[in-house]
Amino acid sequence: MNPNPANLEDRFKRLKEKVLAKRPVLQTMLAKRGEKKLLDYANEYVDVNLSPTIPFRQAELLEVMEAQITKRFGLEIAESAIAQLKEFYFVSTADHSGPLTHPFFLNSNLLTAASLVSHNKAILNNVIVLSCANIAYNNSSFPRGLFFHNYINNEVNTHRIPFLSAKPTPHSIYGMKPYTASEVKKVYALMKEDVNEGKISPEHQKKTSALIKEIYEHPEIFQCESYCEQVGKTNFKLWNKFFEASNVQLPNLIFLEQETLVVELLTKYHLHQDTILNHMLFDPRYEPFINNYFEDIFGSFSRKDSTGTYLFWALPKGSRENLQLWRKGNYLVSKDESYKIELQPELIKDAMARKELIPGLLLNFCTLCFYYGLKCLGGFNQVNYLTLMKNNYIKMNADLGNYRSIEICARAQTREMNDGLSVAFMEYGNNKELMLASGLDLILYGNKDSWSAIMDITKNITLEEAFNPILPEVYRISYDKTEWEEDLLSVTDKDISNLTNLNKKIKPCITMN
Repeated sequence: MNPNPANLEDRFKRLKEKVLAKRPVLQTMLAKRGEKKLLDYANEYVDVNLSPTIPFRQAELLEVMEAQITKRFGLEIAESAIAQLKEFYFVSTADHSGPLTHPFFLNSNLLTAASLVSHNKAILNNVIVLSCANIAYNNSSFPRGLFFHNYINNEVNTHRIPFLSAKPTPHSIYGMKPYTASEVKKVYALMKEDVNEGKISPEHQKKTSALIKEIYEHPEIFQCESYCEQVGKTNFKLWNKFFEASNVQLPNLIFLEQETLVVELLTKYHLHQDTILNHMLFDPRYEPFINNYFEDIFGSFSRKDSTGTYLFWALPKGSRENLQLWRKGNYLVSKDESYKIELQPELIKDAMARKELIPGLLLNFCTLCFYYGLKCLGGFNQVNYLTLMKNNYIKMNADLGNYRSIEICARAQTREMNDGLSVAFMEYGNNKELMLASGLDLILYGNKDSWSAIMDITKNITLEEAFNPILPEVYRISYDKTEWEEDLLSVTDKDISNLTNLNKKIKPCITMN
């Protein structure tokens, strides 16, 4: 259904109002900074407002990060990343753990890379991502594989390349076992079928098969202990393939799971020490304050809506689904009481080590952002819920008299967005229409000007213009299907680009043929 041009402007306005109504912090950000050129906005990522009392805590975090990065990427990359973090203490927490292919996460990392390149400082040589691994295997971002687009019979098609089966166990990517050589063989077989059925061209099959053999079928990858480890190592290599045709050297892409990092930090520094995080986990005096200040915040928990969880999710052995946990006395208990664990440090330590307990989003950010003061770039949802969490974390500590915790958290920067801002556009068809490119599209259709086209876009469009094209998709994930308005559903990203004249400012970085 095509929108009626006579009222498209009105529907676009209402669509945007609906989306921002759910995100008041984002609404304020766009009102204050929306007219900034995108690169000027992104160049502020490096500005970190550190508390004078943070160095000791920062050293703890960097020690754990260095060990994790060394294990996954080697000592040279680890030393480079830690040197950068000591001076520029920020990371991205926008991504889901999975192959870097979805436009949301592709664009967030390209924008961060563009800002680092623009600063032209040798020390800024790493895009450091602490991804969220506790997501479902069937998440819309397709974390279980790659995908690319092609154009056949005047129609855009999406082709998925899954490394994990459609029904893996467990449900969460965080606990997923590594894929095997036999599963890669199935990928090759599926692509052959697609060629035989005319769904993809022999050229696409040849290029994608060569890429999989080079990156995903490497013996080192089959030796990984988890799917998340495979994702980190393969994304590092995949990222370096995106702009080979442009002959540019981008910063390294370092992918770690935030849950793994938080588990290590809690285990090493908080299970037995007198810290605010220890008290939040074990001190019964803190429970009413946690309930009072974090109930009903997105990413935290809501008992009345039965969403979220109290600090941890449970994923018992053999379970396909994450279990919500609620505190009852000195225990964390699932709703059906099929799972129960006492809040004792050694029990929590062992359960985390088995990946039976998974830190929830609230605990992750209380650790990384509020306790350790790490600046976390995020998406259109994160800027909203992280700001609310921060404000209420401060209120909780004020009530409890924890003034040092307030001092450190008060400087935490929670309104920094890198996800949901579009810079990698692909042109297709005789009418030269535009759409967002996937990671694999950059490899299949890349050219010598691909990177320079992306840099030009960051200099020519504003923060608000970069956000506008994803409004239709954000609207769909912001409201239940029963709340959707048909006339708003009919507004497309193409309509928005034409209406706002964004299409006249955008130079596609690739052309789909």
